[in-house]
Amino acid sequence: METTAPSSKYQWLIVVVFVIVAFVCGTAYVVVVMGKTVFIQALIHGLLSGSIYALLALGLALIFGVMKIINICHGELVVLGAYVTFWLYTLMGVDPFLSIPLSLLTLFIIGLPLGKFVMDPALKIGVDPPLIIAFGLSIILQNLMRYFWTATPRGIRLEWYLPINLPFGVTVSALTLIVALIAIFGLGFLHLFLKKTFIGKAIRAVSMDIPTSRLMGVNVENINALSYGIGLALAGISGSLIAVVMGFDPMSGMLFTNKALCVIVLGGVGHIFGAFVGGLVLGIAEAVGSFFLGDTARHAVAYILFLIVLIFKPTGLFAKYRAF
Repeated sequence: METTAPSSKYQWLIVVVFVIVAFVCGTAYVVVVMGKTVFIQALIHGLLSGSIYALLALGLALIFGVMKIINICHGELVVLGAYVTFWLYTLMGVDPFLSIPLSLLTLFIIGLPLGKFVMDPALKIGVDPPLIIAFGLSIILQNLMRYFWTATPRGIRLEWYLPINLPFGVTVSALTLIVALIAIFGLGFLHLFLKKTFIGKAIRAVSMDIPTSRLMGVNVENINALSYGIGLALAGISGSLIAVVMGFDPMSGMLFTNKALCVIVLGGVGHIFGAFVGGLVLGIAEAVGSFFLGDTARHAVAYILFLIVLIFKPTGLFAKYRAF
């Protein structure tokens, strides 16, 4: 008698049930044994860090949504944005939050001609040349940053942002809260830009149908270059925020690229809102996982979650909806 394998939908349901049961059991354990305050603290920390992950992935999602290329040098550009903020603070005393516009502008100025004269012409040959170029840029940026600024880990320590006390005895760093609010503001601004402005609508049109966009008078090449520049500008903002909440060095780019790819796969490739939700999911998963398994397991949790989604739902959470 022949047996048939369960459908993918049934397999996905099994995984969801398993995750819910594991989450409920773990929550009950923490609440009973260690108290609910500790668990709530971990969840809030996960949400705050998840908003940064969402902004980190947003530029990569935008570039892929419009140009259909995986910009694997995205992490190195994030690190470059972090260095802009770090050196402005170290050499000139510029507040890291005030340096965000400068980091954004620097990466946008780099990205616009790079998208116009390098990535877009390479894209006309095929999808492989932009990927190879991005890989080469990744290696070049790593070595240039290591040559000029050494391999010493960097970071900005701000001590004048006091902690905030919340109900249930939960304490939140004011610095982390400000960073999360800036990340959420950036996500909301990009959403309004894509939905309400003429250029944003042109970007959405190119992402959906290039031939029809050309018939409507849209300059696809300029839109591709602009999208690449905006994607790098978002990388610059992410780098500025990472400089004040995380450590970084010239080799950190691969880690940030991997985190961004995990977020995009979770939310759905090329989906902006999915990137936001995926970032929150990844942040919570890392916070809860590191709480149970230790901080050294934080990155492992991200990659395990990445593999689980690839196996059971490779299209992501929002693949059925339109990008943007």
